[in-house]
Formats: sequence, structure tokens, C-alpha cells
Amino acid sequence: MKIVALGDSITKGVVLSADHNYTTLDHNFTQIVANSLGAEIENYGKFGSTITFGHHLLQRHASEVSAADYTLIEYGGNDCDFYWKRIALDPDGSHRAKTTLEEFRELYVSLVERVRTLGSRPILLSLPPIGSSSYFSFVCRALTDDNRSNILRWMGGDVEAIGRWHDSYNRVVFEVGEQTSTPVIDATRPFYTHAEGFDSLLCTDGIHPNGEGHRIIAEAIVGSGALA
Repeated sequence: MKIVALGDSITKGVVLSADHNYTTLDHNFTQIVANSLGAEIENYGKFGSTITFGHHLLQRHASEVSAADYTLIEYGGNDCDFYWKRIALDPDGSHRAKTTLEEFRELYVSLVERVRTLGSRPILLSLPPIGSSSYFSFVCRALTDDNRSNILRWMGGDVEAIGRWHDSYNRVVFEVGEQTSTPVIDATRPFYTHAEGFDSLLCTDGIHPNGEGHRIIAEAIVGSGALA
């Protein structure tokens, strides 16, 4: 079985180490899935990728996608992100996410259709949840107290707004799956139902799954039967 994985740093297997540097996990979820299924996986995940970059990536690796039985797609975590320093300096201004919800939906549908046209079967992967408080602290780690207060004011004083906004993009992933008749592997629910809470499955930045988080994602993928 040949699989191509398109996505961001989660797909790449990026984790935040104990010394607060980003590194790539050897046994990330794609590697675990490859070992479990006896599959060959080409992982084209890239740190910071949005769905727009996913289109460029698909064009660059069109021949590999054409040769793949499945193309696993995971985007949204960077698309929903904001330019936080701009918000910190201008909390009363108008700020939009890196990719608006409408753009995200349109580009995701288009990406799925392009994969299918190339002859590979697209499979969508939903997003692990964000640890809002941890992510807020990570975003503000190098900012002044005033800038931190500005960002919090822009969010209406509610740190959990980050998680709800992220979840709105995750819902679009499921909606795109339904709209395009494409399987969606639910990697979200296993985080929420984890006995120790989903924060225990995330790095200290609140957004990247740790080693145990990657194991949970891999279990969801293998257990779904979508890559049969």
C-alpha cells in the first residue's frame, strides 16, 4: 500500500522538546501507521503550512500522489492562526486569520478534488484540540504585559476563544468530507475522551501533539479502517 501524507507540522511529526526547541519525532503518527499497516508512506508535512501551501505541495508532488493508493490530508491548525504581534500592537484594529473560514472551505474542497483527479483516494484527518491556556502563554512568551493584555482584550477576555475558533475550522474538515463524499478520520474525539485529559497529549505549546498524542492519532487512523 502506498500513501502520501500532505499536512502541516502535526503531519510532519514536529514536537516541542524539553529545552523548548522544535524537533521531529522519530515515531510520529505516519511512521506508526506505516509500521502497523505494512504501508509505504511519503510524508510531505511541513512546519507552518496552510491549505494554500497544500495546493503548491500537491502540484510539486503530483506524480507521487498519482502513484499513491491514498492521500492523507491534514490542514487547519495554521489556517486558523492569527498574526498575534499585529493584534498586540493594535487590539482595536480589524484582524483576520491566515486563511478565512470561507477560503479554507473552498481551498479544501478544491484540494480534495485535485487529489481525486490525480487518481489517488483522499482521506481527511481531523484536528487534535488546542490547549487554549498553554497556547496563549506560548504566543505571549516574548511579549510585554501590556501586549499580552491587548491580545486578551481583543479576544474578549476569554482565553478559551482560541480553542473555539480552532474548532470552527475542524468542523469545516468534517463538512468538506461530507460535501465531497470523502472519509474523515476522527482524530479529535480520542483526545477529548483520554483518561488523563487532552492536555496530557500535547506539548507545552498547547498545539503540537507529543509522543503519546501521536500514538493516539495513529490508533485512530488504523482503527478507522479507512486505509484498508
